[in-house]
Amino acid sequence: EGAMRMGKYEMGRTLGEGHFGKVRLARHADTGRAFAIKILDRQRILAMKIDEQIKTEIATLKLLKHPNVVRLYEVAASKTKIYMVLEYVNGGELFEKIALKGKLSEKEGRKLFQQLMDAVSYCHERGVYHRDLKVSNY
Repeated sequence: EGAMRMGKYEMGRTLGEGHFGKVRLARHADTGRAFAIKILDRQRILAMKIDEQIKTEIATLKLLKHPNVVRLYEVAASKTKIYMVLEYVNGGELFEKIALKGKLSEKEGRKLFQQLMDAVSYCHERGVYHRDLKVSNY
């Protein structure tokens, strides 16, 4: 995966891949700040008839501003791709952390659970429901 640019962002390594695209680490060309850019395949989204769902996800993410919810900063599109510039959260997935370290200490588990509950509560108060909470996406 060669060096690529999307506007003012220099793309780096792939952080993850899903059915509709991938997430790449990116750096803002002027500030050097790290972001995660979700790159969605427009054709696949249209073929699966989930374009309205994606629009809703984008509109919803734009409204959410909480320290334990990944922030959406901007959205851009080309003829073939949709780019979502997201807050980059270092540290990987909770699932990987548990797989590598084994179980969490009670103190660490309580802290993470409280952060999760704060985020879920914040979202629910705004009528936003995740529907797929699991350690592999926390």
